Amino acid sequence: MIINFQGIANLLGSVLIFLAIAMVVPTMYAFITVTKGSAEFLFVAAVMIVTGLAIRRITRSKSLRMTLKDMFFFTSSVWTTMILTAALPFKFTMGIDYVTACFEATSAVSTTGITVLHDIDNLPPSILLWRSILQYFGGIGFIAMAIAVLPNLNNLGGMKLFKTESSEQGSEKVSPKSKTIALGILILYITITIITFLAYWILGMNTFDAFNHALTSVATGGMSTHAASMDYFSAEIQWFAVGVMFICSLPFPLLILSIKNDIRQIFRDSQVKGFCRIIIISIILVMASLIVQENMPFMEALRFSVFNVVDVLSSTGYSMGDFSNINPFITLLFFVILPIGGCSGSTSGGLKIFRFQILLNLFRKQINQLQHPSAIFPQQYNGQNINETIMRSIAAFFFAYACCLILSSLILSLTGTEMLDALTLSFNCLSNIGVGVGEHFGPQGDFTLLTSFQKIILIFDMVMGRLEVLTIILCFLPSFWRV
Repeated sequence: MIINFQGIANLLGSVLIFLAIAMVVPTMYAFITVTKGSAEFLFVAAVMIVTGLAIRRITRSKSLRMTLKDMFFFTSSVWTTMILTAALPFKFTMGIDYVTACFEATSAVSTTGITVLHDIDNLPPSILLWRSILQYFGGIGFIAMAIAVLPNLNNLGGMKLFKTESSEQGSEKVSPKSKTIALGILILYITITIITFLAYWILGMNTFDAFNHALTSVATGGMSTHAASMDYFSAEIQWFAVGVMFICSLPFPLLILSIKNDIRQIFRDSQVKGFCRIIIISIILVMASLIVQENMPFMEALRFSVFNVVDVLSSTGYSMGDFSNINPFITLLFFVILPIGGCSGSTSGGLKIFRFQILLNLFRKQINQLQHPSAIFPQQYNGQNINETIMRSIAAFFFAYACCLILSSLILSLTGTEMLDALTLSFNCLSNIGVGVGEHFGPQGDFTLLTSFQKIILIFDMVMGRLEVLTIILCFLPSFWRV
């Protein structure tokens, strides 16, 4: 089967034009505020528009129908194209090397949130704005990919379960191909952003900070306009940020159905219930440790626990305090929950709750089967039957993730990185979290210490994590390119 390179290139040309149009925002802001970046952004945008239009003209085709192989290649290509081109404003405006620029762009587009730029508070506003915009696009882009593309890629990592995503399999199902649902998700995404912006502004952020943090909170990206991140702002802002991170970690298609029908419907969903349980248990454990071992006041312990647990599980990656240097129990607990992530169909990264729940159900089934060998125990999840195909895909996903984690950690260790730091960095990037444990790369860590080679390894990790690992691995197999 031959890949439709012409059709894919045509679509990538549209991506270049879209990014160029997006660059108008930081360009105009830099021009109006007479700050650095207007000329650099304008130059890059002009080149990208010309290139995009040229590609579309050369590859003009009557048919853009894509096969399964085309979808795999396109999914990888569109994110790679966005990263390579989105890095250009960082390079020209900041005068940094291209690898560092690509790392920053990858961290933004993948909504990981790690930064390798120095002195965040004094960066050109256009660069801060561009990072936030990239995270915002990455957030909505991943929602679209998670409900429209990944479930169709031959049951990638069990994502076929979410071809129809509903808390009650019955009269009304969410079709990821439905234009109505797609429009509904976009409207909901923008609506939450506007509400978040207004709330941040009312609670004390200036207009620029409120706009940037609204984009990165809704995208669960975590890039801030200040080096202190959420520690820079008031407790009221931090509490509101918790609510936004939690909501945006829930399945957006299910949020639409719940808003339309009954808001309580969303809490009947197995994924959402599992996500809430993990949050509540983690908060209680962290609070207990802070109060008993650290003698922290109740309200301070509550705010610290709630914010950081939701922040990590939603894969947002804002910083509020340093949970990795309090005591060994809290460090280990956060290390355990780091890769879990939020719900499928949300902006959050991680391994996703549903995969852990299905494996837990399989464990229970196996225990029951050992006790009653002749009995039949049907396996279901959220009202859907779990067949062998789904189980194999989830097992393959976890195996691929573990292999990538081990390989990445080993390579980073070979470069002189300490063992805990190597694991933290790999977990961070593969799970698109942006905040980890350890002295060097924890919440208060300095990622500017990374070498160019380490950045390249972590760029691959971030892309593979955002594209569910197997999508990228497949494109590197010789068999994929055979006709």
